[in-house]
Amino acid sequence: MGTKIKGVVYSVVVMLVMTAGVCCARELDSTVRVALDKKLAEYFAAIEREGVEVQKGECDFLIETCTDSLMRQHVTLTIYDHYRDSKVMGSEAVAIHVFDRWFRSGIIRMRSDMDLMSAQVYAEFNRSSLIGKKAPSVIMESFDGNMVDIYGLDDTSGRYRIMYFYDTDCSKCKIQTILLRNVLEDNDFPVNLVAVYAGDDRASWEEYASRQLSIESDEVRTVHLWDPELDSDFQRKYGVLQTPRIFLI
Repeated sequence: MGTKIKGVVYSVVVMLVMTAGVCCARELDSTVRVALDKKLAEYFAAIEREGVEVQKGECDFLIETCTDSLMRQHVTLTIYDHYRDSKVMGSEAVAIHVFDRWFRSGIIRMRSDMDLMSAQVYAEFNRSSLIGKKAPSVIMESFDGNMVDIYGLDDTSGRYRIMYFYDTDCSKCKIQTILLRNVLEDNDFPVNLVAVYAGDDRASWEEYASRQLSIESDEVRTVHLWDPELDSDFQRKYGVLQTPRIFLI
């Protein structure tokens, strides 16, 4: 670990030790909380480029450093919230690790039972789609009524595979669809695009697919799928709690 990161982590640890004595009340002192959160923000920025396993280890180290239960809870919640809401691809793995080790185990309490349930759902709906995991197999229906396994599709060597989950009523999906279509049409990427409609209106699906996802590129092969009965469990396997969701497999 670099000198800068060591210095940031050391300063956070020192602060945790120095403020342990002022955390015996029911809530952290606001001054202490603001100063600590600032240090934690510096820490997050310092280790952002480190590998996920390094970040997991550093988070565990900071949590273990807290000798006061109230301080430990605040630090753990702050770490969990940061990685759950991070825009950095792969960061959700750290949030799931923190949940599994510290919250699900009962070592540290969540803010409420409802928050614990929400964290459980988040972990289970993102666990299978983490970077490095094999993409889960799903079998869904195509336009012509055939059941298609995504691993049964043509997977010629050298071709990318993109899974794109969308809904026809989703405003963000409309923007994402335009961006995706432009990228694929403006570049010669050899891509198998698996476009998955997350809704249950066949007429809307067919109209959207033909108008919005008709990609004019010789390199792109598009397969349109849906699962209106949710038999494939794609929502849990790929964390499709909302749309759009896009994966490079």
